[in-house]
Parts: sequence; structure tokens; C-alpha cells
Amino acid sequence: MRNRAAFTFTEMLVLASVGFLLVGAALPSLDGAKQKLQASQCLSNMRQWGLAFGMYCDDYHDYLPDVGGIGLPINAGYNLTAWFNVLPRYMNQTPLKDLYAATNTIPVPGMKSVYICPSRTDLVYTATSDFPYFNYAMNRLMSGVISASTSNALYKRTVAALPGRVILLSEAECGSSANFPSTDGYYLSQHGPNGVGSTIHNGGDNFLFVDGHAEWEPLAAYQRDTSTCCNPAVEWQTPRQVYWFPCSTCNKSGVPRG
Repeated sequence: MRNRAAFTFTEMLVLASVGFLLVGAALPSLDGAKQKLQASQCLSNMRQWGLAFGMYCDDYHDYLPDVGGIGLPINAGYNLTAWFNVLPRYMNQTPLKDLYAATNTIPVPGMKSVYICPSRTDLVYTATSDFPYFNYAMNRLMSGVISASTSNALYKRTVAALPGRVILLSEAECGSSANFPSTDGYYLSQHGPNGVGSTIHNGGDNFLFVDGHAEWEPLAAYQRDTSTCCNPAVEWQTPRQVYWFPCSTCNKSGVPRG
């Protein structure tokens, strides 16, 4: 009898089917691993920003930088002293205004950058210095009302009643609202204008807190509603895992953007 060294056509079909089944079973695991890696990279970015915030405050008598805002290009007015322009030098990074000065260096999805969350793919407009793209946003309640004509009122880190629970930097708003360098959390909750909360990383978002540590929080922890969006006393009335207002009397918020 002769030894048969080759597979028959039927055997090849069976092996191929088994192979496809194994690949199909592995894909969800691979996708889950990719998401965890992206979330970890995002958290690493947050930690770098945290170190930069800390060194900046040490240099400026504990005062935090401006949150910045819309209404002015990122290279003009009080945006020149906003977090995204004054903190990068502490990380040996280029200020955002300078990256936008050379269009081929603008941080966009897919780019490895401290400005970009690896999980974000939502750039739905052309990013320019007048209409920039942000993946991270400073808590605007830590720096006062945004005004296009005057500098923001500034807080010291010590204003935070619970520094380990008060948000300093968060994931930025998504889609067409991603041009905001700041947030008060209202649009990140399920009570935003579209009724959909921001859950970029497995049901939650990454956050940097005033004490300098960064961690993932579930949507329920940072969620806001119409009763707490503009009233620090109400937000601090009930113990929370995460606070947006730095203290119960720190009322420096305007009406949520509409």
C-alpha cells in the first residue's frame, strides 16, 4: 500500500471551516485587547498632563492655567495662556498653537500624541487654528466663566475640597463639539442635548483629578443632570465618587452651552 501524503479536497474544506471558526472566535478577544490597550495609552496621556499641571502650579504659586475656549484662535488672546499651550513644555512637547502653525503636524485621530486619545475616530470637520480638534478638555469649573473678551478667572489647586475626587481634565466632547478645550461635564452625561453619554472606554471615560492621579470612571460616577449642572451646593449635597465643582461654594459656572 502507498502512503498518502496529501489532503483530499474534502479534508481541506473541513480544515478551512475549522480555521474560520477559530479566527471568528478569536476576533472579539483581539478587539477587546485592542480597546484595553488604547484605554491604557489614553490613561498614560492623562498622567503626563497631570505631571505637567503639577509642575506648572508649582511655578505659578499654585494657580491653574486658563481653560481656554472658543471665539478666538488658539494662538490669540487668553488662549495663549491656556493649558494646551503652556503645559506641553513641561513634557518636552510642542504647544498646540505651534502644531497648528504647520498644518502637517496638527494632532488628528490615528496620530501618536499626548493630544490624541487612541480610541477616538470622530474628526468630522477640518481642524484649523480657528476650529481646532480636542480629545482632552480641562474642567472649566476649575477656571471660571469662558469669555472671548477677558481672561478667565483663575483658581488655585487648593480650592478643591476633595482633590482626589475633583476632576481637572477629562475626555473632550465628541463629534462636531470636539472643538471645545474645556467641559463642565454636562455634555458628557446622558442628560446632554442628544441624550447619549460619553463612554469612550468600555462604559466610561478616563479622568485626571486635582491631586494628579488619573483613573477610569464609569458613566454613573461623572453623570450630571439639570438639577446639578449649575449649582455647586446641590452637587456637593450628596456624597459622590466624582465632583465637577471644586467645592460647595465655588459657583463660577454659567448656563450650560446650548
